[in-house]
Amino acid sequence: MRTPPSYPCPVCQPQTQSGFSGRVIEQRLNIPLLQNVTLATQEAAKAALRGALQMTQCSNCGFVWNASFDPDVMTYDGDYNNDVSASSFYQAHLCSMADRILASVPPEEEIHYVEIGCGEGDFLCLLHERGQGRVVSAVGFDPSFTGQDKLPDGVVVHTSYFTPAQVAQIPAQTNVICSRHTIEHVSDVKSFAASLAAGMAPGRQLFVETPDVDWILRHGAFQDFFYEHCALYTPYSISLLLAQHGLQCEVSPAYDGQYMWVQAQIPAAGTPVVQPLSRAPEAQGQAYKAHSTALLDSWAAYLERRASAGPIVVWGAASKGVTFSLLMNARARGIIAAGIDLNQAKQGCYMPVTGIPIVAPQEAMQMGAATIVIMNPNYETEIQKMIAGMGWTAEVAVLNEASDDPRLKHVS
Repeated sequence: MRTPPSYPCPVCQPQTQSGFSGRVIEQRLNIPLLQNVTLATQEAAKAALRGALQMTQCSNCGFVWNASFDPDVMTYDGDYNNDVSASSFYQAHLCSMADRILASVPPEEEIHYVEIGCGEGDFLCLLHERGQGRVVSAVGFDPSFTGQDKLPDGVVVHTSYFTPAQVAQIPAQTNVICSRHTIEHVSDVKSFAASLAAGMAPGRQLFVETPDVDWILRHGAFQDFFYEHCALYTPYSISLLLAQHGLQCEVSPAYDGQYMWVQAQIPAAGTPVVQPLSRAPEAQGQAYKAHSTALLDSWAAYLERRASAGPIVVWGAASKGVTFSLLMNARARGIIAAGIDLNQAKQGCYMPVTGIPIVAPQEAMQMGAATIVIMNPNYETEIQKMIAGMGWTAEVAVLNEASDDPRLKHVS
């Protein structure tokens, strides 16, 4: 039997002469490079650029990365749109994270804020609003930013990636740096961590929000592996990475455990302490492969049974929905008829590669959709209320890990 290939871990490699090895736990071909692009025609969607997925897990720290990722083919521009602000659940999450930042600074102190990977500046503006005058200045960095006209006074956004060259643009008075859902898009993990650390100073705090790959593996969440997310961390691996660059951090769960919230700073003295490793990575990776395979088979069988009842739609046409639909339609062509999204900029557009239309809830109901699969269990309550308020009688299933049989545990 041929020995599977191993890869040096981008986080652990420099620690030993040989480096720690990684094993592939998920492979896919012909997947979209970008999940959250607004593609106006089905032809453009089906012609979307594609790449390969080779998700590899480090046997030492648990870090998971795409060994087939090519950063040179990635372009985040004005067509990139991952706005989920229409969700009340997500709005509550954003407010909670903003309040964590505000509470980290003594109430009598002004806040001078920097956000790396600020998108359209929604969180930056929310923090400014909830600070009620405490956020005196704010600076953002994001190459896809287009919303200069909506920025409040004292706020500026640079339409660029954050590299060592941008460190000089961090104002001297800055006391909070934040980077939400950016680090998982960066394959050169050492350089990005070095840039973050270069922006730090004694008394300055760093906050990072990113998916927790422990949660993905534990739940068999195959829908959470996609090309954009080329670097996924465990609490241990992100703590180790930041410690290598002189930062001490604390990691706590967020977003019902799907994300982790990292608070880091330069320690007052001594060497930064690394967050303990929670589980053996190899066992976790093997468990993921078995669990995700069973879930994929179960969902495919469930959808095939439901196909005779009428059109099947997914609720959530962002990363999870794009991935789920791609995998299901590869097994049974056309089984997913549409994706529902509350983001109006996506409605009327199409999912990359599959060309599945993205519609508003009312349009999906009008097309006679008989089965709705909710892509994220965090949104189930608000979606169920919306469906009930519309008088829609479709069967509702929720994509989660509760059972390998959607008929029994996923349907409400």
